[in-house]
Amino acid sequence: MTTFSYGLSSFFSACAASIRRTFAIHLPLYVCAVLFTAITIAITAAYRAPVTLEASIFFLTAVPNFFAVGLFVVAVVQYFRLARKGSRSPLKDFAAWLYRVAVSDDRPGNVFHTLVTITPLMVSFSALKEVIPLIRPFAWDETFMHWDRALGFGRLPWQWLQPLLGYPPVTWAVDVAYDAWFVVIFGGLIWQAFFARGSVLRMHFLLAFSLSWFLAGNVLAVIFSSAGPCYYGLLYGTDPYAAQMAYLHAVGQNWPLGSLELQDLLWQSYAQTKGANIGISAMPSMHVVSTALIALICWRTNKWLGMALTAYTAIVVIGSVHLAWHYAVDGIAGIALAPFFWQIAGLIVRAQERLELSRRAAVLPAG
Repeated sequence: MTTFSYGLSSFFSACAASIRRTFAIHLPLYVCAVLFTAITIAITAAYRAPVTLEASIFFLTAVPNFFAVGLFVVAVVQYFRLARKGSRSPLKDFAAWLYRVAVSDDRPGNVFHTLVTITPLMVSFSALKEVIPLIRPFAWDETFMHWDRALGFGRLPWQWLQPLLGYPPVTWAVDVAYDAWFVVIFGGLIWQAFFARGSVLRMHFLLAFSLSWFLAGNVLAVIFSSAGPCYYGLLYGTDPYAAQMAYLHAVGQNWPLGSLELQDLLWQSYAQTKGANIGISAMPSMHVVSTALIALICWRTNKWLGMALTAYTAIVVIGSVHLAWHYAVDGIAGIALAPFFWQIAGLIVRAQERLELSRRAAVLPAG
């Protein structure tokens, strides 16, 4: 057997052992994946809802791309770090480092189980979100508009923000930051799924992440089915957001706003399919829920990361209102739901940890 063949065999043996070793800790994620997928299949079948999986395909293609880019950046940095330290064979030393990193801290098992469980969860979320208007037509927008007006003491929240943010360069910057949500979310997920050590905190985050996308992004989104301020005028006769949309479109003529393009794309999908679409849903704001969850894991990892993600969460909340994606109450709900899911996940993870400790104690010899 050649050195290369032996190394490859050792690598696969280490991966298989890691996958077996880490199955038990990922059991809650498997339960979520099976349960939520089954519910999604049952609901779409009961309503005879067409499932296009367009949003799912985006997720399935985006994650590998983000992972590949991240891995490439890490590899390049490590290679030049070795070269700068005076390594006589940086390529050989890099290969040795890559092998150690790949098999250490049960990373193969963590990667495998995360992929196997999170992928169907996100596919289920995307598939069910596409057909929310067919299950329950948009019915809460008018109510949320009135709630927002009450919060604003007679004025809508976007009207309070306009004197501060109503300048084309500022609006453009807010739009860029808001669109960066995809990078932040996938970056946070990959960080915990692929690079973080197999700790209880890691499992805590992944479980909270999974619970939030289905329970908030699907269940609550169906119960409080709503489209958002940018579509208010298309759903109702009168439009209290007409001036806001006119301002955004005026800005978009000279400062490209990705939000406007995506809003048009989503509405065209909704109009063409007479209900089904690739992602219209306002309450609760999953942008806010997910960024707040990442802020929570960051605070428990590094104070400066926590401060940065808290600031970014605030930008997302403000941006969601300024760009007419969400009502203010959507963001408030998102802020409240993130710690709720964090607590629920914590209870489950701690209960699992106690069961594991009891199991180990039971198999230890007496005396």
